[in-house]
Amino acid sequence: MGDWEFLYDMKNGGYSDEDILEAQSSGATPEEWAEIERQERKEEWEKLKSLRDTGTISREEFKKRKAEIFG
Repeated sequence: MGDWEFLYDMKNGGYSDEDILEAQSSGATPEEWAEIERQERKEEWEKLKSLRDTGTISREEFKKRKAEIFG
C-alpha cells in the first residue's frame, strides 16, 4: 500500500471526515494514535516507577503523577 492509500481505505471504512482530515495532517489513523498514546503512557509509567523505587520522589508526588498519567 502506498504512503497515503490508507486514506482511501478510511473513507470506505466509515470513518468521519474529521478522522480523515486528522489522518491527512498527521499521517496516522485513529488506531495508530491510540497505540502511540498507549506506548507513551507505558514509558511515563516506567519512568515514574523508577523515580519511586529510587526514592527520588515522595509517595504523594508519585500518587499525583500517577493520577496525571492514568486520570
